[in-house]
Amino acid sequence: MTKRMLKDALIELLKKKDIYHVSIRELCEAADVNRTTFYKYYGSQFDLLADMENDLLEFIMKTIRKNEEDAEKIVAGVCEYLEENLEFARLIINNNVDPDFAHKLFAMDAIKQSVYERFSAGKSDDEIEYIYNFLTYGAFRTVCAWLNKEERESPAELGRLISQMISNG
Repeated sequence: MTKRMLKDALIELLKKKDIYHVSIRELCEAADVNRTTFYKYYGSQFDLLADMENDLLEFIMKTIRKNEEDAEKIVAGVCEYLEENLEFARLIINNNVDPDFAHKLFAMDAIKQSVYERFSAGKSDDEIEYIYNFLTYGAFRTVCAWLNKEERESPAELGRLISQMISNG
């Protein structure tokens, strides 16, 4: 409960200022917790942000592993999570908070392994690397555009669209 309150408070503060200008004092005031409680869980506001990013990355990894053969279910599942956490998703996906987040995402072994297993047959390492970059960055930018729309398609619809683009090239 306390961690959730701190995460919600950080999201609210990040809408107004960057992480470098968020103090522990104002974070604790916004979450209505004392500094001792904050330091029980986190060493800094950066640690709190990293925890929030790790929650998202872990969810993506689990979703990929659960639906390895079904790109549509992977995208739909991730988009449902992003929609449920829309404010944070918009902050992190639009590079407003951590410009390195996309690199962390694309460095995930689960994503690389999924693409390599599906597309590596008969292709050189260079070709696979190009395919990986095309699919991951293309899907990422498509999800970014979707997240920033006010009237979005459902996560299932976006999953179908990205899956079709992957399958039909």
